[in-house]
Amino acid sequence: MSRKNMSMKKNKKRKFSFFKLALIALILILAAGALIAFSPALLFGSPAAGPGILSGETVNIALLGFDGTVSPDKEQNIYRPDTILIAAFNFRSGEVSLVSIPRDSYVKIHGTDTYDKINHSFMYGHYRAGEGENRYRSGIDTTLNTIVDLLGGVPLQGHVVVDIKGAETIIDSIGGVYYDVEVEVRDEFGTGRLLVEEGSQRLDGRKFMDYVRNRAGFQGGERGRTERQQNILIALFEQFKKPANIPRLPGLFLAVKGNVDTDLSLPQLLALGLFGLRVDPADIEAAVFSGSGQLSYRDGQNIWYLVLDETERVNIIERIFGVTVEQRAQVTLPGPVAPEPEEPEPEPEPEPLPEPDPEPDEDQKEEPEPDPEQNGEEDPGDEEKDPGDPEDPGDPEKPDEDKDPGEQEKEPENGPDQNEQSVPEDDNDDQD
Repeated sequence: MSRKNMSMKKNKKRKFSFFKLALIALILILAAGALIAFSPALLFGSPAAGPGILSGETVNIALLGFDGTVSPDKEQNIYRPDTILIAAFNFRSGEVSLVSIPRDSYVKIHGTDTYDKINHSFMYGHYRAGEGENRYRSGIDTTLNTIVDLLGGVPLQGHVVVDIKGAETIIDSIGGVYYDVEVEVRDEFGTGRLLVEEGSQRLDGRKFMDYVRNRAGFQGGERGRTERQQNILIALFEQFKKPANIPRLPGLFLAVKGNVDTDLSLPQLLALGLFGLRVDPADIEAAVFSGSGQLSYRDGQNIWYLVLDETERVNIIERIFGVTVEQRAQVTLPGPVAPEPEEPEPEPEPEPLPEPDPEPDEDQKEEPEPDPEQNGEEDPGDEEKDPGDPEDPGDPEKPDEDKDPGEQEKEPENGPDQNEQSVPEDDNDDQD
């Protein structure tokens, strides 16, 4: 056989193989569409026993958006699902509903006796994993079971997990999302660099995530952000349906496959996609669990929680999932605890100042030396002997007995002898 004939046979085999694969794919799509249209329970399996069994008419898919790069092969990374959303597909009525659970919702963590924010449930499961157990999978399972507990037992038939980078890649794969942004978005809690301008525009993957994650500058707090997430997801779903995006489907499929963790099979995803083509985005019903913000003291600090309104929780579950659940007691947190005032450190004692010499009292002032003449005592200065008359011990001022008192020796005019020590006299004392 010539090489030419062999090459022609190989090309025929390749064409036949490609045609066969395309035919099999088409049959799978049609079969999935038939199953989703007539008996979705056969495609998704019967849910476990519980109050959420709806005769196979509804499929509930949990959508979890994480605040960091998280994947099954990065077991040591701890992140939080900041977006928690349940998509309920009612195959009997042809309706789609979106139910959002705010990330700060105060709930009981599945498998524990602890109440905490629902987006912390992944962390609890991650740390609770046993030896050899996949921590990521344990965290996802704990999160999903906590959601089921909050819904009063309404089951989940599947889940889709995407992180920030994965969401950006998916949005970029379809050329972005056209959306009318209500208020500009800035970093640094609304005071920093401009991230997304206000007005109608095309959001690429980065701007899309900046918008859905931002709370600063918007009205409504966490509830407002959750409602805006629902609105932009509905806009995204509407653009998926446009014929212009059909050529982008292969790239979208690769982006989803490489950046999404899900337990849904390919036939299930195709079936949901076919069902979505029949849904008018304007008919999608959206609901958000709401409540009151309350503070509670925990781990040495006051933490803000969203305590869900029990009456509203029961009403949303009945309206969206068609299930009546028991209303629980309304939770009220004890409130914040004032921190104990810190005792100031004692100031160092100043160096003691030198004590000044005490001033004597008026009564204790030193009395002047008495006048020897006044007391009849000899002046000590007069005790000095006259060097010219060593034998005369008498007082030179004492009058000579032989002389007449009137002729007593007078003091020289030029004052006392310079060799004699003068004794001060107190002018206040009277002479005898």
